[in-house]
Amino acid sequence: MSHDTRTPMTVDFVAEHVEPTPAELARGFRLRFLDEAAVVRLAERSIGDGRTPDPTVDALSQLLADELDRVEPLISDIEERHGVGDTEASRIWLYLVLLLTFERRDVSGDPMSDVEQIYADFDYPEEIEGFVPFLPAPDGQASGREAIEARWSAYLQARDLEFRHRGSID
Repeated sequence: MSHDTRTPMTVDFVAEHVEPTPAELARGFRLRFLDEAAVVRLAERSIGDGRTPDPTVDALSQLLADELDRVEPLISDIEERHGVGDTEASRIWLYLVLLLTFERRDVSGDPMSDVEQIYADFDYPEEIEGFVPFLPAPDGQASGREAIEARWSAYLQARDLEFRHRGSID
C-alpha cells in the first residue's frame, strides 16, 4: 500500500522533528498536512515555548475548538505578510513526508514507488534526485535499493540537522 503524501500529520510527529515558521505553518495547512486543529495546536506550542510570537500565530494559538473556522483567514494573513515562496516553505513538508515514508518503509507495499510519488507530488525537487529510484544514481555512486535507502537516510539526517538548528516561529 502506497503512502498518501497528502494525509494529515499528527502534531506530535511534526513538533518532534521541526518548529515550523509562520510561512511553513501556512504551507502545511494549504498542502493539507495540517488540519485546522493541528494548526492551532502547533501555534499553541510555539507560544507556550516562549518564542517571540508572530501576531497571527499568537491569534491562532488562542482559538477555541468552536472557532476553527477562523483558521483559514488567519492563514491567509500569514501568507500575505510573509514573502516566502511556496518551494522554500514546502521544504519541511517534503522532509517530513519522506521521513514518515522512510519510517514506514517496512510496512509499505512499495516504498520506492512511494518516493517516486512524493517526487512528483512536490514538483520534482532536485534535492532528492539522488534517491529517486527511476533516476540514475549520482556519478560514482552505487545503484540498487540499499544504495538508494542509504542516500535517502543521509538526506533525512542532513535535513534533521538543518531544521533543528535554525530559527523557529518568530
